[in-house]
Amino acid sequence: MKKRVLFIGPTGRIGKNFVNDYWNHGYNIDYELVLGVRNLRKFKEKRFKVVHADLSKPETLKKAMEGIDTVLNLAANADQNAEFKDLIEPNIIGIYNLFEAAVKSKIKRVITMSSIHAVKGYHEEKLIAEIDAPRPDNFYGATKAFVEALSHVYYKKYGLSCLAIRVGAYVSDDLRQKVCMERENYDYIISQRDLAQLFHKSILAPEKVKFGILSGTSENKKMRLDLKCTKKLVGYNPEDDAYELCEECKKKGC
Repeated sequence: MKKRVLFIGPTGRIGKNFVNDYWNHGYNIDYELVLGVRNLRKFKEKRFKVVHADLSKPETLKKAMEGIDTVLNLAANADQNAEFKDLIEPNIIGIYNLFEAAVKSKIKRVITMSSIHAVKGYHEEKLIAEIDAPRPDNFYGATKAFVEALSHVYYKKYGLSCLAIRVGAYVSDDLRQKVCMERENYDYIISQRDLAQLFHKSILAPEKVKFGILSGTSENKKMRLDLKCTKKLVGYNPEDDAYELCEECKKKGC
């Protein structure tokens, strides 16, 4: 029987793209994706089973996790300029509710999103390793440091397999030209297909992989996040270099 994965947060930019990448790149051969959304009435999707999953309502999480092996969660307030009061419910209490529901539902693995902002307080020239402690640069980054910390708590206390991905600057295929033209530094960019692969590899990583902070970046010419441990832990093999992609984009168009 195929592994069943509850994917919470399929309505955001990253979420929508991963759902399509899963469908178009044959990931559905390896595991079944179940989509968890806050508002069932507004979400229209015929290719997948869709369930109610709201981080602010633990009872919906426990019900959504019935028969699920792995949870991939993207739901959060992703506003880097948000005030702390607007981050408490989705990024702190919500993520606690998620882990609690996972333990009670006997989930085997939870994959959550950290961020480059959890470590962006380091000097710009430092290559940040996966084992480097968080140094957030804003309140949003501080909540992502909390995600990393809570992942370790639930791994250590309950033996739950927990992976937290420090996502860099996500560049979807449709926004590549805009990013390449407006941004000068590409050192922590991750392409759409590389992040999809990282999700895929994290889901399929062996059961012996119990905890890890993963670097969510493509293999760029200049790097902000080190990939050594991420490659070893889950077998991530990025295909893109943002510098090459953008050089080609500027010359030939995206």
